[in-house]
Amino acid sequence: MGLSRKYKHLGESRLVLSAALTTAVIAISFAAIFIRLSAAPPLAIAFYRLFFALLILAPSLTAQGQEIRLLKTSELGGMVTSGFFLAGHFYLWISSLEHAPVAVSVVLVSVHPLIVAFAGHILLGDTIPRRFFASMLLVLIGTAAIAAEGVSGFIEGSTELRGALMALGGAVMMAGYLLVGRRLRQNLSTTIYVSGTYGIAALLLLITAIWAGVPLSGYPPIEYLLFVALAIIPTLLGHTVFNWALKKVRASLVSLLYLGEPLGATVLAFIVLSELPTSLQAAGGLIILSGLYLVIKYGNRTS
Repeated sequence: MGLSRKYKHLGESRLVLSAALTTAVIAISFAAIFIRLSAAPPLAIAFYRLFFALLILAPSLTAQGQEIRLLKTSELGGMVTSGFFLAGHFYLWISSLEHAPVAVSVVLVSVHPLIVAFAGHILLGDTIPRRFFASMLLVLIGTAAIAAEGVSGFIEGSTELRGALMALGGAVMMAGYLLVGRRLRQNLSTTIYVSGTYGIAALLLLITAIWAGVPLSGYPPIEYLLFVALAIIPTLLGHTVFNWALKKVRASLVSLLYLGEPLGATVLAFIVLSELPTSLQAAGGLIILSGLYLVIKYGNRTS
């Protein structure tokens, strides 16, 4: 009887994990849309996205006093490193959206699974199951198909090189953020880890904005609503859920699930920005869904 309850609990845990990861994939898909709707500078968008997320998380920190007091120097240093990577990712990727189309920017920033999978194998000892390569291949093929026109436009020179390089830099920063988070989340609670990481990232962005002379006040109300929306949907329901999952699954799996963003962003761009996807982009979306299905099905088993 006890064994039956144990297997039932495992099934429920897997169901909760899959539902949480699916919600996170959908949530992060809103980021590019909110950013494109905003007229604020990238540094202001990145700072306020994290600042409002911290305000929402603040009440939950009151119950974590003992864990805060027991933090080790290495853990504090890890959160500083993670915050640096997160700040760099947000700034570079948000800036890239000023110079490159949404599809191109989202695709180029999504190459981080290639970095995470192999760096995780070397640095953290993660094994890479054979089925994982098949899933990665499907997802990357689908992602490339979604932005085929945008990438071809980039090759022809219609997209600025600066935006493409910023998106790629954002991918490198995201890989570092996930790898550091994977190690820290083994000992730190989600609340402590994300609050510390978001706090460091927000502080770094604030210092950079002041140094660069970027205004952080005087924006119309709609801009602050967009900042709050960025904090709640793609940050708390997206990034924070992925951080929670880092204690349960490999960083490479979480990184692959981020690749659902190009599909979600394409659908939302059609609804909100009236950007109609082509037949090739639609086919790419189906391929991505197939790859994500394999990731969730087999990734949870091996992780």
